[in-house]
Amino acid sequence: IEADLLFATQHLPETWSEDKQGRPAAGAAKTLLAKVYITMATAPLNNATYYTKARDMAADVMDDGIYSLVTDVDEVFALENAYGPEVMWSFNASEDDNSTPPQIWLPGEMADGWGDFKADRIWGEAFPAQPRKDAYLVLEDWDGVPYTDWTNSTTTPHVRKFLYDTRENQERYRSVQNVPLIRFADALLLFAEADNMANGGPTQAAVDAVNQIIDRANGYVANAADPLLSTAMSQEEFDAAVIHQRDLELCFEFDRWYDLIRKRMLCEETIPAYQPNCDENDYLWPIPQTDLRLNPKLTQNPGYTTPPPAGG
Repeated sequence: IEADLLFATQHLPETWSEDKQGRPAAGAAKTLLAKVYITMATAPLNNATYYTKARDMAADVMDDGIYSLVTDVDEVFALENAYGPEVMWSFNASEDDNSTPPQIWLPGEMADGWGDFKADRIWGEAFPAQPRKDAYLVLEDWDGVPYTDWTNSTTTPHVRKFLYDTRENQERYRSVQNVPLIRFADALLLFAEADNMANGGPTQAAVDAVNQIIDRANGYVANAADPLLSTAMSQEEFDAAVIHQRDLELCFEFDRWYDLIRKRMLCEETIPAYQPNCDENDYLWPIPQTDLRLNPKLTQNPGYTTPPPAGG
């Protein structure tokens, strides 16, 4: 993986021409490689030397000056921002090749939504009150009815990030909105986490990287529910704050599970009702029974049952 991504960082162009927009450029490869390095620095490898590599790779993306945060949090996922300045790589959609029907994100109260993907109510209610919450979550339907009063779907916040196409299109079961894979916000957070861990505490550069995201989330107004970070924080406090921002900023962008695994936070962060049954064994899936029977040299992961030998 590292060799492939290093090759990509060296051979992909810094940007693509408009007729080739949507293809990953060098910055996307660098950010993905930074994510690989920070994963190698954390569990299960726990090789802390990779924090420096992760920091430097994310810093390269920042120093390139090609990408930046969209100023208004309400516009991050707007259709006109599908190819920049923040979205570095995404699943593409168009009039000729629609995205997944928006009904998978919509509640039953809106365009006959299926609500396949939604927030857990506990998590949604813990999300700090700020412009980002309204920009990223569906908290009320088109008639202004709050999710707590819905009757046609689960009374929980739904995902708004991928519902920025027109209401008309959503009611036609179609969407041309791209689904991001890598955003510049991710690069900033990777840099902040890695820099803090590599330096033994938060530097001003790490603080500034995260505060760009927090400031935008709050509409550039001080918010006690989601305060700015500072160099006065300990390494542990800053690290926890960065991971929390990853949870809020990158929610539903396919990162949270991997953060929980590599930071060994699964049992701490899972739904309270599940915590009594959570232990170290839950960090791995079981090896399928069929594979174990076909290959007697395989050993089942801890916490799961090994089947008897084939024919036994």
